[in-house]
Amino acid sequence: MTKIKNLIFDLDNTLYDFSTIWKESNKQVYEYLKYDKIVSYEEFFKQYKAINNMLVEEVLKGNIKLREIRNKRLTLTLEKFGIILTEEDCNNYYEKQFDFILESIKPNQEVNQWIKQLNKKYKMIILTNGKSCEQRRKIEKLGLDNMFKLYISGETHISKPKAEAFINVLEKENIVASETMMIGDSLHHDINPANKLGIKTCLVERKWHFDDKLENYTGYKVKNIIQFFSELEAKEL
Repeated sequence: MTKIKNLIFDLDNTLYDFSTIWKESNKQVYEYLKYDKIVSYEEFFKQYKAINNMLVEEVLKGNIKLREIRNKRLTLTLEKFGIILTEEDCNNYYEKQFDFILESIKPNQEVNQWIKQLNKKYKMIILTNGKSCEQRRKIEKLGLDNMFKLYISGETHISKPKAEAFINVLEKENIVASETMMIGDSLHHDINPANKLGIKTCLVERKWHFDDKLENYTGYKVKNIIQFFSELEAKEL
């Protein structure tokens, strides 16, 4: 068996529990803007989730771009309740939500200690979709800055699940697929495209905030990142 020398991690919902923070912050900004005076957050989120999942299907069909989802799901949802938003309104909503997100993100000392140890044995990389400024601020708040080589779609202009996003990392880091493992929470964005390139994979089983259940997966998986670190050390993959 080829020894693993390189670890590529997704960020959100992999190295920390982003979905719980996201759900709490979304409720906070909704109430901060007093939309709950018009319709309850529970009713709003039920519609918001359904519209998001519908838009994701449109992305998969190639009808809209992934970056369009964020504002579309908000405007289409609130429109159902008679609230008409401009692009500026949407941007203000998500900027305030991001403030709440940053307030909630805290370093996990156990995770960070593991990462420091693993840096002595492996090339450590983060491959994440998102805006450059937002992803870098999250990494900073987690206390993980300077611990990884960073590949952020907002900077590389290549988003997962495109094969090019993974190939770019392999080429830039001068590493080979068979000696590399991708660790992420999404079969679609992380696991399946990495597998197709011959990269070994580990699924972190964590529900996204718009998902009602975990996807069925029979490959290598863990319940959380600490389990992965422990098994990696024990097995010396």
